[in-house]
This record gives sequence, structure tokens and C-alpha cells, in this order.
Amino acid sequence: MARIKKETTYLLEELKDYVPYLSLISDLLSADIYLYQPITDLSAVILIAEAHPKLVPPLSLRQEVGKLIFLEDDPNLFEVINTGKQKVVKSGIIIGGFPVEEEIHPIKKDNSIIGLLKVQRNLLVHGEFPYNSRSYKETSQWLIRNLTRFKLSWKGYNEPLTEGEGIMILDRDGIVLFANMSAVRLFRTLGEVGNIWGKKIKDSFFYKYIENFVETGIPRVYGEETFEEYDEETRSFYRRIFPLTKGDQNLWRLFYLVRETTEIKQKERELKFKSVLIKEIHHRVKNNLQTIASLLRIQMRRLDSESAKHALQESINRINSIAYVHESLSKFEEDRVDIIEVAEKLLNAFKQTYEHLPCRFGFYKNKKSIFLSSKKATSVSLIMNELLQNAVKHGAYEDLEAEINLYIYQENQDIILMVENKVLKSEDISFDVSFSKGSLGFQLINILNEEIKGKLEIDKKTNGLIIKITFPKGEEDA
Repeated sequence: MARIKKETTYLLEELKDYVPYLSLISDLLSADIYLYQPITDLSAVILIAEAHPKLVPPLSLRQEVGKLIFLEDDPNLFEVINTGKQKVVKSGIIIGGFPVEEEIHPIKKDNSIIGLLKVQRNLLVHGEFPYNSRSYKETSQWLIRNLTRFKLSWKGYNEPLTEGEGIMILDRDGIVLFANMSAVRLFRTLGEVGNIWGKKIKDSFFYKYIENFVETGIPRVYGEETFEEYDEETRSFYRRIFPLTKGDQNLWRLFYLVRETTEIKQKERELKFKSVLIKEIHHRVKNNLQTIASLLRIQMRRLDSESAKHALQESINRINSIAYVHESLSKFEEDRVDIIEVAEKLLNAFKQTYEHLPCRFGFYKNKKSIFLSSKKATSVSLIMNELLQNAVKHGAYEDLEAEINLYIYQENQDIILMVENKVLKSEDISFDVSFSKGSLGFQLINILNEEIKGKLEIDKKTNGLIIKITFPKGEEDA
């Protein structure tokens, strides 16, 4: 009977360098793999990790990590624990209607079993070419051997395989011992005639790897994105090599993975171009809006009517509130606006416009940034403008010192926008701050507040007014 380590040895800790590779190894083996840890106190094992292939049909898609397995559930696991020897079951197992070959390998430390590796292969896949080739079976067994004996010296480049990725097995001389159909098709597009099996690979990436190994004597994992010219077209590829050793760091065979990324890179370039174009459009919209505002300022200086001047200034303020949103959009690739940044610019513009009034402006926030979608940010910016405009119009006069404060803060998933204006006066002066509900500004606030699903509250005081709007930060907001 095999010896089980009495003190707890955590298999995941022992295999911490290999667990990130389980998904990749599952695809290299074209098999479902499971890691179990024995629990001696319960006479059971627990599933601690599993991986399923993506390039061939998996036998299962269920994730059952944490499941306890007892003797009656899977006698083969406990047979390996008792004997300490590998067990292979070639027939009699059906999973999901597929005939399955199962291997269970003991994982030992100090001659004691600390874990089990189960490998399940779909015989409808592995009974056919190319997976039934001798070279593939030999290399797969050696990969399992290195894994269960802690001899895989793999570091980095552990991204799972993607659909259509080519897998080849090469010897150290570059002879192709195995190639899946994706690899065969890819190399045909690169000018390779016929089957590449048994041929010496014509690939500078591979020979660059071998040269490095000869110089260092260390069989490392290596990956690189390469760009090559074929038929006057630049094509890009992502290549990776995973070495297998025999003996003392003796390079035996290599898994060579390759996928073409030309189409992906082209889409990335198109997206980047569109992103730059959209940012440029927002920048130009901002510039055009500011040009319109400048023209209105010129027109305003030519007017004699004070009411007309006020009307134009209010229009300029509204235009600026929209321009600041487009300026923020021009800085990000996503559809998001930093409403805190917009509020600060809007408030600074009010300070400059109304610097002739004895009015102090304050800004208070509880977050450095709050991001909203462009649609919601435009509504919020216009609301802020109307609230500030109202505060200046009804609460700031040349002969009375006033204070206007803008608050923006987030509480859970709600954003609270508040404008407070109050008159700083002596005791013998009576002053009432009004708010015209029939004005254009108030109508705009009501319309925009409905768009952002906000709640409007007005708190009128003897020497001032507080208007508070609470609205939800939705899923569309960054």
C-alpha cells in the first residue's frame, strides 16, 4: 500500500508554478484534466483544479472544483492511492455519449502521495489522425510525467490557446513530428507544399530559439509576435515554444504554437483610428462651440439693451457647458465624461464672467473623478449651468456680498448635485432670494432632470436658496 503524507501538504501550493498552465496543458493533451488532493481524515479526495480543451470537443463543461469524491464515487482514484501506481482504463467509460480513455497518475513528494492527476481523452478524437500518432502519444506522456514529477521548467506565456491556433511538436533539429490541421493549413498559406509532417521547419523563430538554448543551456519558454512579408502583404503571427526535457536539462522535444494575428491587428488599427477620429471630432465640436460663443460675445458688446446682453450671456454659458463635455470626451477613448472636471471648468468660467460682482464661488466634492456617459453628462452639465445661472441672477447683486457653492458627491449608486446661494448681510437688511419657476432656465432643469431620472428638491431660506438634484449613476456610466 502506498504511503499518504500524514501532515497536510497543499497540492495547489506545490503546483503553484504549473496551475496557470493547466488550461494550456489541457489543449496540448487534447484532454480534460483534473487535480485531486487526498483528505485522509475523511477517506476522500477533493477536486482542487480542472481544465477542459478548447481546440477539440471537451468531455465536460461543468466546473466542480471543491467537490468531495469518496470510494464509491470513483474507485479508480482510491486504487491509485492504495497502490501508488498509475492506472489506465481504456474501455468501459462513457461520458456524454463519448467513449473515454482515462489515466490516473499519482503525484508524489518524498515518496508519499500528495495528489492525483486524472486525464480523460475522447476516443473519437484520439482514435483518429493526427492524435493517434505515435509521436503525439509519446510527447503527451512525457508532458504528463514532467508535470507530475515537478520537472516542467515553464515560466510565462501561459495564455490559453484560441480557436484555430496551430500546434506542432518538433524535435531539437526542427523536424515536424506532429501538426494539427490548423498548423498544416497555416503553413500552406506561407508557401509550404504538401504535408509538413517529417519535414524540417523553415522558420527563423525556431532557429533563433535553438541558438539561444545552445548559448545558455537553459530550455526556457519563449514567445514573440513576428511580422513577415508574404506576397507583398505584411502578416503578423504570435509564436510560442514550450520545451520538454529528458535527463539533466537535456532538450528533447518542443511544443511549437502559432496563430496568425493579422486580422486582429488590422481590427485593432481600425479601432484605434476610429477612436482617434472620434476624439478629433469632439475636439473640433468643442472648438466650434467656443467660436460660436466668441461671436456671441462680440455681438453682446455692440448691444445697448441690458436685457439683451443678459440673454446672450446666458446663451454663451449654455454653449460653454456643452463645449466642456466635448472637451472631456476628446481625452478618452471610451464614451465617458469626468463630470467633476466639467464642473470645475464651468465654475471657473462663472468666476471670470461675474468677477465684477461681490460674490464668492465654492466647489465641494467627495471624489476626485465621477464618470458619466456623454448623454447623461451633457444633461448634468446643462443643469449645473442653469442652477449657477439662477444663483447669480437671483442671489448676487453689486451692493450685496453673496456666496455661491456647488456640491457634487456620490453616495453608493446615487450622485447628488447641489447649488447653494446665500447672501452675507448685516442684521438690519432683509433680503429674499427668489426662484422663477416659469423661467426658461427652470423649464430646462425640469426637462433635463426627467432625462437623468433625478429627484429635485428646493429648500428656500430667509437669506438664500438650496437646490438639490439626486440622480442614479446607471450601468452605462463608466
